[in-house]
Amino acid sequence: MRGGGRILILLGLVLGMITAGGTFWLLSNSTNVEPPPTRKVVVVQQPIPQRSQIAPDAITLKDLPVDALPPTGTSESMDKVIGKLALVPMYPGQIVLDQMVISKEDADKNRSNASFLVPEGKVAVAFPLSDLSGVAGALQTGDVVDILLTLNPNQLTATARPGTTTAAPVGTEGLPVTQLMLQNVPILQVGAWQVQDKNSAPSAWITFVLNRQDALALKSAREQGVIEFVLRPATKDKDVPFTTEAVTLQYLNRRFNFNLLPVTNR
Repeated sequence: MRGGGRILILLGLVLGMITAGGTFWLLSNSTNVEPPPTRKVVVVQQPIPQRSQIAPDAITLKDLPVDALPPTGTSESMDKVIGKLALVPMYPGQIVLDQMVISKEDADKNRSNASFLVPEGKVAVAFPLSDLSGVAGALQTGDVVDILLTLNPNQLTATARPGTTTAAPVGTEGLPVTQLMLQNVPILQVGAWQVQDKNSAPSAWITFVLNRQDALALKSAREQGVIEFVLRPATKDKDVPFTTEAVTLQYLNRRFNFNLLPVTNR
């Protein structure tokens, strides 16, 4: 019995060691999560004033998550950035994009830096900014925004042409309507392109890149409605288009259960 008891004790110890080793292996492997893929890109590490030459110690290469990078325009070589001129002010931590820099040769050939940045088939459109429409000052060059538009039907003409009228859903006549107007609009520049006084307050202007038809629509919307911008996230779904429902007083009343009733004439 004594020999059998010893054998049982040894077996118990062996099984305990196996169990402990298996538990350790499971725990160690359960925490072995693969990190997200990264890519080396040129990033600002010292402030770079607008129109200044980019020095070697002003930039560096940094590994950043691929999902957080812009789809195009990043540089993986410091040699392609060093010595070029900064078209916009750059700040530490900011990713250097192609549209932010220009070679001295190209700058000398053209009187306008902005024209180098406008893609083929597009135009640059300036728009006034406020604290509200500008997302409380969060917008930066290279960001992408959606444009919201609110129109007041009271400003619409009653007839578009002889014999026709402007139709509206029953119960929405005369009420303002808000809708998502344009999506994935890239910001070419925040602020004025030429600043005479470095100590002056930031210019409340923003420059977008649009096709010509959307540029016309934005101009008309600015003159006839109320426009605000919403900032798109720097994630992999930043370019995904969305379909939204127009928002009216009836929509808010229905969705958020206000249970408002129309005023009746007494």
